[in-house]
Amino acid sequence: MLKCIFAVLLLPACSSVKFIPDNMSLLKSNETRVEHPIGGEIEKQLTTLYKQVPNRKLFGVFNSRPYFYIRGSKGNDNFIKKFMRNSLGEQPVFTDSLFIENTVKSMQNFMVTKGYFYPEIRYEVAVSKRRKATVTYFIKPNMPYKVMDYRLHIEDKQIYDLVNGEMDESFVQWWKPIDQGLLIKEQERIINQLRNNGYYIMGKEFVDFSIDTNDGKGFCIVSLNIRNPTDDVHEKYYNKQVTIEIDPNNQNDRGLLKRDTFAAFRIMYKPAFFKLNPEILNFNILMMPNNEFRQNSINRTYSRLSDLGIFRFVNIQSSPYERNDSLFLNYNIRLIPNIKYTATIEPQATLSDQNNTLTGQDFRNYGVAILAQFTNRNVFRNAEILQLTFRSALEAQGQIKSTGFFNSTEQRLTAAVIMPRTLLFTGFDRNEKYYSNKTIFSATAVYELNIDYERQVLSTGINYQLNRRLTTLYFWPFEVSYIRSNIRSPELQTQSANDIFLQNLFTNNLIAGSRIGFVYSNKQVAKGLSFIYLRWDLLDLAGYPLSLYNRLAGGTRDEDGSYTVFGVKYFEFAKSTIDIRYNTIYDQNNSTVFRLLAGYALPYGNTRDFVPFERRYFVGGANDLRGWRPRSLGPGAYKAADQLDYSGEIKLMANAEFRFNMYNRWLEGAVFADAGNVWNAKPNPNRPWGEFDFNRFYKEIAFNTGLGIRLNLEIFIIRLDFALPLHDPTFPLQKRWVIRDFSSQWLLDNFNFNFGIGYPF
Repeated sequence: MLKCIFAVLLLPACSSVKFIPDNMSLLKSNETRVEHPIGGEIEKQLTTLYKQVPNRKLFGVFNSRPYFYIRGSKGNDNFIKKFMRNSLGEQPVFTDSLFIENTVKSMQNFMVTKGYFYPEIRYEVAVSKRRKATVTYFIKPNMPYKVMDYRLHIEDKQIYDLVNGEMDESFVQWWKPIDQGLLIKEQERIINQLRNNGYYIMGKEFVDFSIDTNDGKGFCIVSLNIRNPTDDVHEKYYNKQVTIEIDPNNQNDRGLLKRDTFAAFRIMYKPAFFKLNPEILNFNILMMPNNEFRQNSINRTYSRLSDLGIFRFVNIQSSPYERNDSLFLNYNIRLIPNIKYTATIEPQATLSDQNNTLTGQDFRNYGVAILAQFTNRNVFRNAEILQLTFRSALEAQGQIKSTGFFNSTEQRLTAAVIMPRTLLFTGFDRNEKYYSNKTIFSATAVYELNIDYERQVLSTGINYQLNRRLTTLYFWPFEVSYIRSNIRSPELQTQSANDIFLQNLFTNNLIAGSRIGFVYSNKQVAKGLSFIYLRWDLLDLAGYPLSLYNRLAGGTRDEDGSYTVFGVKYFEFAKSTIDIRYNTIYDQNNSTVFRLLAGYALPYGNTRDFVPFERRYFVGGANDLRGWRPRSLGPGAYKAADQLDYSGEIKLMANAEFRFNMYNRWLEGAVFADAGNVWNAKPNPNRPWGEFDFNRFYKEIAFNTGLGIRLNLEIFIIRLDFALPLHDPTFPLQKRWVIRDFSSQWLLDNFNFNFGIGYPF
């Protein structure tokens, strides 16, 4: 059957030549060859200028789309021919000299924008016997022009002083190649600079550049020109009055509600009986009366009001006027409230992998869950949002016994109050550099019952979030979790009786401390085809407040020398994790992403040998090391028949993935490779070869490769990944490259299947 399918797909590729009209050729590929290297990014952008691109391959492999299109277009139309033409086929792309010439012109224009003012570009078309054409563009860049001088031609003395005072931030640099893209950025920078210094009437019609290339030796003079309005000069504007008008949420009630206006702080307020503390609006409106006009103040105000989450519509209008020879701006802000109460219920199907070395089995768990969420906006009339989330899950784990199909459950209730300001740190709320700030109070209760243990978790904390243009800073000044565990499995009870490490994992414990970190991404401003995502959980520090209290209060220790609080041992540790990703988009069908992750957790003080289970590192699974099941590898090269714990205090991970479109945008494919492992920070006699050692850790890196299929449904992505382990550190040193034992049976036995929602990273 499989051979027949391949034959059907391959036959069109072999016989499509007879469908190509005489004196025409089917475009097979485009190539660009640059005589002298001019930089990878420029050469990459040249490949995006082709006016003709070859037909996409069916499933990313077969050149069959033109054949199916032509066959589906002949004769009487029917369902099968429509499917061949519209789903399997694609209109053939025949080489056309007009498109080729337009491509050459586009490349020439692009090279000029990059400072290569006199490029030489030619092309050749090579046609095979099967009338498949390869178009090759030969580019001779010639000499790039560099900036010899950057001059300011500005009629207004005040504007000249402003621009000249910030020339160190200019995108135009002496002795650097002239670049049209940088000139556009420079124009935008100068306009923004002036609009943030009071010049309300300032735009591109007043700011441009002239370039003098008469030198003829590869150098040019760039002149910045800022003209005054006709028969006038540029005047500064000043903020005056801000009026906020809140419309009723119900369209039918607009004519019934009274619109009394009153002054609150520095704004005129028309609430229309919407119960909101005006101080919240005052904190988020940055157009201070009598201050110079600043465009950034309007942008940040719009962003902050939208981010409050209690308005579904935000509009800011400015009205200039003149009084006593001075220019002013009034602002009218119109707001429409969001729905106050919302409730959602979401049924879920769950699928997870589990490894149980007590029985020597790997198995997959199936289950169902329901997620319910209730939201109350403006709950305390200060734009706070109350969210209650409840998740109830049932799962079948391991071997199903007579107790019923579902033998595992998790019940989770979370309550969070989101405040639109930084409580106790109001200086951040007035700072225009921050788009939006939040203080979140949260509490969570979890009850978990599975085949091995019963666990109850109570946690609460305060979280600050400060959002800038490309960076989000998060800080938990206070966070505490209490975990209570009871072992249910007799096998686990036996193993933990002789293992102090497992005893600490499954005993009652307390985690109290602070966390800080940030997320950075330049995706929204990346003009090229590459962007970076960086998440750094800078420091997770636990236990120090309780230890400080015990030392000052003279607290007592238990039998193993550890301090306790209310009879419960608390953990002390420091942890840091960095995750960096580099994405490159080649075209609408192909992209790559690379990820590096490194983490280190150091136990000390009250629990100098242990990091709690919730804060340890693991590898394996759908978003990590896909050749292994979740939590089934490590630490290091340690492997035991009765092994229960696969965690570590150190983690290194590297991933690479090539993503490509396979069929009609909704079916995607991937080729990937993963490498990594976890290690213990300190030697443990119960886990030999499990600690991190600079002299051998690279020999203990697990490595896998695989293929993926993704269904892109726009709302979410369903992902299926098939991974094959290649290097297994748990094998003897000389036999770790397990691919040596390659056979069809070994292939079937070792392929690991992963199911996921969304991209893995």
